[in-house]
Amino acid sequence: MRWSYLVSVAAVAGVVFVPGPAFYLFVALTSAGLYIPFSPQITLGQDYLPTRVGTASGITLGLTVSVGGLVSPLIGGVADAISLQAALAPLILMPALSWLLFRTLTEPAALRHGP
Repeated sequence: MRWSYLVSVAAVAGVVFVPGPAFYLFVALTSAGLYIPFSPQITLGQDYLPTRVGTASGITLGLTVSVGGLVSPLIGGVADAISLQAALAPLILMPALSWLLFRTLTEPAALRHGP
């Protein structure tokens, strides 16, 4: 997951700053970099809450969809008012922030002590 976040930083930067046909390569890398850790994130949430697997899944999926739904109109508004590049540039920081926060997580108790 850590490598996916790092790849996503570079890939999103490529989407924002690289013109021409190479743009499509960065779109594909961004898609892969953000999709690959999705299932492990849900599983990790379930490992942190082993007695509340459904709650962990719901929170993980629910927050992802909700935050994306709330932020999308703001990004669109910035794109309309300034430019698409200006609207997407702050998104480069999101996978970097994810990478930094992920590094602070401790091993879930279920994985430390076994089943």
